[in-house]
Amino acid sequence: MTGRPPRFLWPFVVVVYVLLLAPLVVVITVSFGSTSTFDFPPKGLSLKWYQAFFASEMFVRSFFRVSQVIGLSTALVATLIGTLSAIGLVRLSFRGRRAIETFFLSPLLVPHILLGAAIYLYLARLAWPTSSSTLLVGHIVIATPYVIRCVTAGLVGMDPRLEEAAMSLGATRPQAFFKVTLPLLRSSLVTGAVFAFIISFSDINLALFLAGANAPSLPVHIFSQIQFEADPSIAAASALQIAIVGGLILLVQRVFGLRLMV
Repeated sequence: MTGRPPRFLWPFVVVVYVLLLAPLVVVITVSFGSTSTFDFPPKGLSLKWYQAFFASEMFVRSFFRVSQVIGLSTALVATLIGTLSAIGLVRLSFRGRRAIETFFLSPLLVPHILLGAAIYLYLARLAWPTSSSTLLVGHIVIATPYVIRCVTAGLVGMDPRLEEAAMSLGATRPQAFFKVTLPLLRSSLVTGAVFAFIISFSDINLALFLAGANAPSLPVHIFSQIQFEADPSIAAASALQIAIVGGLILLVQRVFGLRLMV
């Protein structure tokens, strides 16, 4: 049995791919236009909108100092919390394990805009002003379940006798974990960290509530620019974001495979 869909499904597969990829192609093409309007197809090719992007202090700040910093911080913290949670949920047997697992994975089921509104109202009651730190907390909440999924998949597919064999040869439990289990989980950890970064880097629903006026992320700044001043530098910013997210997904797919996410 192969992973290829039956031939009669190919037209539907093609239609789905076209619907998914067409907006991305339009945005990337418009970003190389030479006019100050969103022309598709463009009347000429130019890189001036990328130059305008890097010349804009707000775009550079939201891209490098907010979105990337928060994305990397989210990946680091979510990977640590998600890995420890997954190990506890898989290796330990205790009452209420299913309830705790459901609690950790619940952000996957709740729409992010509702989650953002709930966190914002809670912070408002605490008189905690929104800033990059509140955005980081929100992104950790929504990114950690993806890490748990990845690490859980790695742990379930791992033979526990390998760790037992290491301990039978004289290794302590911590040594067996760090020298046998953790290296075998490398692909799951990297995949979870990459997806945590992508979730944070591309999020706008939580960022609209939690970023604050002084720390807008790149998606929030793009959203603001579209409302008040539309020019193709927005398309250049979107194309850069698409390139980063698409490049990371392709990298994970090529190195480890996306099967860890399903």
